[in-house]
Amino acid sequence: MEYDVAHSAEVVEGRCHAVEAGGRKILLTRVQGQVQAVENKCSHMGMSMAKGKVTDGVLQCPWHGAKFDVCTGENVEWVQNLPGGIKAPQFMRKVIAMGKQPAPLAHFPASEVAGRVFVSLSD
Repeated sequence: MEYDVAHSAEVVEGRCHAVEAGGRKILLTRVQGQVQAVENKCSHMGMSMAKGKVTDGVLQCPWHGAKFDVCTGENVEWVQNLPGGIKAPQFMRKVIAMGKQPAPLAHFPASEVAGRVFVSLSD
């Protein structure tokens, strides 16, 4: 099912824009002008990534620093920070991960029509 989630002007290159559709929390951004949509829930602890940073198509979780490709949802780097963005020493990263293995974010097809952004969610 396709959902109208935002005005095109609200989705800015390199910035996160949080929306909800079909009971799912979604994060929108642009990469090279194209709208991308991923689940707004880090696969590490399920926390919102709306305050995360997007650089060159990679979203960094603001909580523990996991990084994800917003064009695919693929995890490109697992947890690396303490809360607040403090870089953790290598030996602490397994503790911060709490035994969880790297996992991707759900990625959703997104499109733009007549100044609106649409996201497709499977039922």
